[in-house]
Amino acid sequence: MFGKLLRAALAATAVLGVSMGAAMADWPSKPIQIIIPWPAPNDPSTLVANAIAPVMSDELGVPVKVVNKPGGGAVLGAADLANARPDGYTMGLVSIGPMITQVLRGKTPYKNDDLQPLGLVWSSPFTLAARADAPYSNLDELAEYGKKNELRLAHWGLGAVPTLIAMKVAETGGFEWKETAYSELNPLLVVQGDADVITFSTPGLTDYIDAGKMKILAAMVPDRLPAYPDVPNVSEQGYGDAYSIWFGAFVPKQTDKEIVNKLSAAFFSAMKNEKVAEVIENVGVVPHSSGPDEARARMDRELAEFGTTMKNLGIME
Repeated sequence: MFGKLLRAALAATAVLGVSMGAAMADWPSKPIQIIIPWPAPNDPSTLVANAIAPVMSDELGVPVKVVNKPGGGAVLGAADLANARPDGYTMGLVSIGPMITQVLRGKTPYKNDDLQPLGLVWSSPFTLAARADAPYSNLDELAEYGKKNELRLAHWGLGAVPTLIAMKVAETGGFEWKETAYSELNPLLVVQGDADVITFSTPGLTDYIDAGKMKILAAMVPDRLPAYPDVPNVSEQGYGDAYSIWFGAFVPKQTDKEIVNKLSAAFFSAMKNEKVAEVIENVGVVPHSSGPDEARARMDRELAEFGTTMKNLGIME
């Protein structure tokens, strides 16, 4: 009896293997959907994805459609992606928040490894910035000043990724912030003296920097800011990993590795297209590329490191 059951199971497995192999051989044979978990109007990821979709379509030979599924701080769209069929016809763009920090805080119905990365594709150009006349111009000088003086940090909230990066800087530098979260964060808080340092996106600082009122202490990007290539990032200054507010391309966990590699190659190839590169430059994100394995290794490190920082801050158990 057991022998019959075993033979039946092996036969079923063989049929399933043949079926999956045939499906992979035919892939892609129908439209591919890119889920964006944010609202469409003026969303950088939506704008870039809409530019990438027709280029991927030309390369893969099937329609590629962008679908916005906003809600829950991007958690709803990410959950839909995690629950999609792992057949290579559904992918999505998800950022570090819903993939790392919200997972750590238990705010998601999925686990980090329920989504498989095609790669990390770009970062928002966030920075640590101060008044132009501040007595520090880099993180070492900031740390030395902070050990002897009060440093007021303006930020979005303790759970926000730029804030966590700033907290890692303080932890590494051996000082503490006097921090205040603002619902309406604005560089004028620093310019007018209400705060000493701010976590903020580069485009919102440009006018103040050009007017000689503010300066960037460190870039929160993997490489350097295209607009300010002389400013080292956090990692280059010795204050931790190359932390950034990254965005990645993902598929459901069980998607076949061969399909993952094909989708990844098509996506990164499309990013090099001249028209796509122009859209990327216009929306202000900082493009970079890390493939599936590198992206997974980075996320594993950040789950551990940000988890420790968040526990120290008392915002997770």
